[in-house]
Amino acid sequence: MDADAAADIRLKINRTDPDLITGLQDDLGTATVADVVASANRTGRACNAPATNRVASFCWNSGDSSVAYWMPQGITSSSDAYDGGKVDGKDVLVTSWYDTGSSGINRGVRLSFVDMTNSTTPEYRHILLVEPYWNGSQADFRAVKAHAGGIVWYGDKLYVNNTYSGVRVFDMDDLMKVTTGDSSKIGRQANGQYMAHDYLYVLPQLGRYVPSHTGGEPEVRYSQTSLDRTTSPHSLLVSEYDANGTGTRMVRFNLDQDVYLIDEDDDGYARADWSYTVSIRSMQGVTSVNGVFYIHRSNGSANKGDLLTWVPGNTAKIHTGALPIGPEDVSYWSQKGQLWNSTEYAGKRYVFATRLSSW
Repeated sequence: MDADAAADIRLKINRTDPDLITGLQDDLGTATVADVVASANRTGRACNAPATNRVASFCWNSGDSSVAYWMPQGITSSSDAYDGGKVDGKDVLVTSWYDTGSSGINRGVRLSFVDMTNSTTPEYRHILLVEPYWNGSQADFRAVKAHAGGIVWYGDKLYVNNTYSGVRVFDMDDLMKVTTGDSSKIGRQANGQYMAHDYLYVLPQLGRYVPSHTGGEPEVRYSQTSLDRTTSPHSLLVSEYDANGTGTRMVRFNLDQDVYLIDEDDDGYARADWSYTVSIRSMQGVTSVNGVFYIHRSNGSANKGDLLTWVPGNTAKIHTGALPIGPEDVSYWSQKGQLWNSTEYAGKRYVFATRLSSW
C-alpha cells in the first residue's frame, strides 16, 4: 500500500482531563516503576519453553500459570522504553493480562512488572490499569475494559491495544499506590480510601487514541503492537488478527521521540506512515527489525505455534511448530538480540526468548 492510502488510517487522542489525574495524585501521590519492581511479591518458576532457538524462559508461579479468568496477552520491556534498556539499573519485562469475566468480576487489565535480574526464577508484581472519571466532583477510577493484545513501553508512555477501539495510552510517571484488602472493590470508597481489586498499584489512563479512516479504507483491528527502534523516526507497528487471514494488514505510525507519543499532524490526527496487506492468518504478534518482520502465529489450544520471517516484496518463510502452544504478542530486546513472547493458555503458559539471529 502506498503512503497516500496509509494516511487514510488515522488516530486522534482523547486526553483524560488533567484535573482528574491531579486530583488522584493529591489523594494518592505517585510511585515509580522502580518502586513497583522493588516491591515484587511473586516468584516465577524455572521451566523450558518448547521453542526452537530458545535462549531463555520462565513460567509464572503456580497460581498465575493456572488461573482461568486472567489471560496473558501483550509483552514489552525496558529495552523498548530506553536506549540503555534498563530501569534503575535493572532489566524489566512487562506483560499484560485481560480478565475474561468468567469469575463473575471483570477486573479489566493488569500488568506484570518482572525483575529480570534472575531470568530463570524472576520476581514480579501485578498492577491494575484504571480509567479515571469524575464521580460528582470527586476524582475516581474504574477498571479498563480492553483485550490488551499488544503493549509497548516507550519512554514514559505505555501503549495498550484496544482492538477496534484503537489504542489506550498511559504515563508511567502516574503510577499510584492504593489500599489493599478487598478483591471485590475498585475506586474511591466511602472512607476516602482507594482500592483496586486488591492490587497495590494502579496506572491511570492518560488518553485514548480513537480510530477513524477515510478514502474507503476499512477500519483497523488494533490486535497487536510492537516498537521498532530501527526506523527513523522510531515507529509503532500494529498488526491485525484474523483466523482466516483475509485482508489482514500491518500498519506503522511514526512516533514523536521528544514526548513519546504518536506523531500527529497540525489538525490533531496521527496518520499511518505505512501499511501493507499481508493476508496472514492468526497473527498474534509482529515486530520488525532492520526491515525484517518476525511474525508469531497461533494454531489453537492443541497445536504449537509458527514463526514467520518476512521482507516486503518476498514470500514469508514459515518455521512450522517453532513456538509453544498459544504464542501471543512479541517484543524485540535489542541489547540481548532476543525476541520475547508469552503464551496464553492456562496450564501451558511460558514466557520465553528466541535468538533473533537464528531465524
